[in-house]
Amino acid sequence: MPHVPALLARLRDEPRYLAALAALLVDEVLAAPARRFIDPVRLTPLIVTGLQAVAAAPGHAAWLEQRLRDALARIRPRQGTLRARLPGDLLPLLRTVVRRPYTPSRTLVRAVVDQATVRDLSRTILHTTLLDFAKKVGSIFPDTSKIPGAGVTSKLFGVAKGMASVVGLDASVEDRVRGFVDGAVGRVIDMIVDRVSDPKHAGEGAAFRADVLASLLDLPESAVHAELVKLDPAVVAADVQAALVAVAAWDRLPAEVEAVLTEAVASLGDATIGELLAGSGEVEAWRGAVEAELRYHLGHGLAGPRFAAWLEHLVAGTLPEEQVSADSSAE
Repeated sequence: MPHVPALLARLRDEPRYLAALAALLVDEVLAAPARRFIDPVRLTPLIVTGLQAVAAAPGHAAWLEQRLRDALARIRPRQGTLRARLPGDLLPLLRTVVRRPYTPSRTLVRAVVDQATVRDLSRTILHTTLLDFAKKVGSIFPDTSKIPGAGVTSKLFGVAKGMASVVGLDASVEDRVRGFVDGAVGRVIDMIVDRVSDPKHAGEGAAFRADVLASLLDLPESAVHAELVKLDPAVVAADVQAALVAVAAWDRLPAEVEAVLTEAVASLGDATIGELLAGSGEVEAWRGAVEAELRYHLGHGLAGPRFAAWLEHLVAGTLPEEQVSADSSAE
């Protein structure tokens, strides 16, 4: 049909038509109710079946592993620190953010710190520190018990040295130290919870976060890169794949997805995309760039032979059945 090539030529040679189409598409999105884009009835089965299909795909884990390997291979550390990567004006803001006072609840702090590994670490530190201290007492305090005139001081030094000697040599005393430490660990945990959840110490937490940020930013990029390359792509890919399989097999997945989407829709009401963005400056800032990208991609898509063939079928009403998706349906 002669008018089809003419239409395609106009799309290729007269950019104003593509510009008008791009603007029309943006207008349609801005004028559409936001809830249209998150319809729970439509999206829930799409998300669920999509996750299940990805989890069941035989080569998905291998694909993930290769993507991770490719990503790690592309990362090359530059000379200098992480600080040099960030805009200078961003650094004061980061410091301000991390130094804002924050006091977590006792329940949250205890859930984090009252763990077997923390108790074992605290126990080891206390036990080792007490024994080392006792042994050092024995080596630094002189035996003054026989010095004339030493009096009480002599007796105290003698007791301290004797205690250190016994701790170092008598297993029963070391057992008593261990028993003392076991009882003290609970108190250590309680002290951590009390201190971290006390608003009076919020400033200390803020200073700690600021110090951590400064230390991280001063690390050379090579140090961070060395940590990244410790990742085993095969293990990470297997873990991600296992997580996908677990989520896909979750019997509550459809209900949970639909509940989240339904809540989101309810919060939006009948507001359009444009109304939600009104006053933010986002539309004015991004509209030109979005339309330019649409024109660019539409120009490539509409200039190809596949679109030309589709347009021929559209005008003639002759689209072959094999080009129609089996699950397509009229809206």
